[in-house]
Amino acid sequence: MTDAPTTLTCLLRGARQRCPACGDGKIFISYLKRAECCPVCKESFDGLDADDGPAWLTIGIVAHIVIPLLIFLEMHAALLWWQEGMIVMAATIISALALLPVSKGIFIAALWLMKKGRI
Repeated sequence: MTDAPTTLTCLLRGARQRCPACGDGKIFISYLKRAECCPVCKESFDGLDADDGPAWLTIGIVAHIVIPLLIFLEMHAALLWWQEGMIVMAATIISALALLPVSKGIFIAALWLMKKGRI
């Protein structure tokens, strides 16, 4: 690869759960388990531990999805309280599980950029 990818390109690759260096290999070997290195370009992911950052980001995004949904449901008052609760609970669980790998991929890409001295 002759040109280094831009910061935005690396972060978007991370959001797609792809290697920030080449964009082809996968970051994860399972749902949230980080690979040791890229299977395509062999870039090492050693030391790129996202810790609690992805959970924090996911909670922030999920709150911005669930709270307006709850307000909408309460304003229209067409459902019983337990029906609203089930809808909000399902929306919370589904959006959190869908966004957590994306958030972790972004954090790993950002950590990779910092390791390379690009951020």
